[in-house]
Amino acid sequence: MSSISSIRRIALTAVVAFAVLSCHSLLSQASEASSTHDDVVAQLSGAENHWRATVVDPKTQHDSVPPSIREARNILWKPLLEQLRDTESDTSTMTTNSGAPPFRTDISLDPKETWVVATFDHYLVIPIDAEEKLFYTEIIFRINLIIRQPKTLSLTPDMTFDVDVAGGRIKKANGDIESWRLVPRRYSPQPEHSYLMMVEPLNAGGLYNIQEMWDLSSGKAVPDSEGLSCRDGSGRQVICGQPTHAAIDYLQSALPVDSSK
Repeated sequence: MSSISSIRRIALTAVVAFAVLSCHSLLSQASEASSTHDDVVAQLSGAENHWRATVVDPKTQHDSVPPSIREARNILWKPLLEQLRDTESDTSTMTTNSGAPPFRTDISLDPKETWVVATFDHYLVIPIDAEEKLFYTEIIFRINLIIRQPKTLSLTPDMTFDVDVAGGRIKKANGDIESWRLVPRRYSPQPEHSYLMMVEPLNAGGLYNIQEMWDLSSGKAVPDSEGLSCRDGSGRQVICGQPTHAAIDYLQSALPVDSSK
């Protein structure tokens, strides 16, 4: 898979829906335009992605991504973000794509899939052009537990992985506030929340895509993306609504180990 095709997968998954992200709502031209502070706060109030109404000053951020990788991510994002800006003036070309994984009636037990428990650690908003009209939000997750991973990966607890989403809210160098591609989401990762996640590495700047996600912050596995599989092959409820330990225990016992060489 080429880097360009990988970043387009990010676009379909993370730009119009939710990550590394799993939301179903129509995007109108008005909702994509820049808004006042009060408008944006009111619009996102009560939504799981309300944190994106916070204005971020890129100059004050600490970006721990190596410069070469950041440059690669920016290069990959640039044509996609330019295309998104262009389509805003032509609603006839706008499409709705949930980006959610295909609906499954039971839990996938593919040894090639990666399952982790991870916490939303922090996020950055990265502008990539001189005018600061093109930017993306990068969510950094810190791994608490590796439930299963294929041999091709070497994730470990306390390691981080990144999920990118187009748009965000920034304070430009001239002091102006720019808000872009902010619409309320019923499902979205939230800062400091911990999640049971099935994730997929992308061949694009070391980024990841979130396939499925359950919020564990309440002590139970609460679905946090649409079309989630909650039952095993016999129809038993094995994840959704289950205590955290029970959901994790089920996956650790049911998921096969990657035996490929």
